[in-house]
Amino acid sequence: MIKFIFYYFLLTIASFEASSHEFTPAQLEITQISESDYLVNWKFPINQITKSKIKFPEFCSSEEDLFPKRSGKYLQEIIELNCSESLKGSTLNVSNMSFMTDVMVTIRFVNDEIFQDYITSEKADLVIPSEVEYSNFSYLFMGFEHLLGGYDHILFVFGLVFLISGWFNLIKTITSFTLAHSITLALSSIGVIRLPQIATEAVIALTIIYLAYEILDKKDLRKIPWHIPFGFGLIHGFGFAGALMEIGFSGQSLFQTLLLFNVGIELAQLSLLPIIFLFIFFFTKMNLRNEFKTVSAFSIGGISSYWFLERTLNLFYA
Repeated sequence: MIKFIFYYFLLTIASFEASSHEFTPAQLEITQISESDYLVNWKFPINQITKSKIKFPEFCSSEEDLFPKRSGKYLQEIIELNCSESLKGSTLNVSNMSFMTDVMVTIRFVNDEIFQDYITSEKADLVIPSEVEYSNFSYLFMGFEHLLGGYDHILFVFGLVFLISGWFNLIKTITSFTLAHSITLALSSIGVIRLPQIATEAVIALTIIYLAYEILDKKDLRKIPWHIPFGFGLIHGFGFAGALMEIGFSGQSLFQTLLLFNVGIELAQLSLLPIIFLFIFFFTKMNLRNEFKTVSAFSIGGISSYWFLERTLNLFYA
């Protein structure tokens, strides 16, 4: 059994080493500066293996940066676009996309109209409507994908389930965690308090290490106070806010943007619970619940330790 745990531990470390970074969507911001001229801010993740290519309408000509500049987790390219017709009613295409990289598109027109939508690897064409009505509903999708693409947040939710006994305690824990990260997400987004993103991600990894320790410690799970997930939620909220700041938002409806982004996160968390409980049920039926719990604790602790070391080193070499 010890050998099995050891080999599983090493296998899990190796499998996550290449994918420890969270889901980061590309960003395409187009600002109309005159009737025929547009300024394009194209930001794509540094860790994307191949650069995605934007195909503008045929009636547009473009001048691109030869050397994109680094901006946080992104490479940034400024493109000057001249179009003989309005972009309204036309189609944008982004090719050569990674299946893990979607594109958040924001178009600002001279009459203060704002259009936002998503381009995915499955839907590479985006039709810009002739009549633009602002909607930031795409932030719901972004919040959902941010959590499911952020393996550290998934591991945290996975670890929390092992530390909870009974549905009432589960609801209380999730509620306190949700309330906490909603508070810091809002405060950080409006600029009241902000923390460096790299440092926040390192501390998030540390909270997951603590969860792994608690799982192995085998305490009475019902006695874990609510303020522990609440405190961890405050930290994770800064991480969510950092992701939202990097993605950016128009500010036309800050409250609605934060609400939709947060609801997307909650929906993603809730979608994970049945899968986790299914695993627990399966191993319980096989009389391997304790073994599954031990292997999970070592895996969670090992992966989060790797992330903590990686992110701590990034504080000095970023």
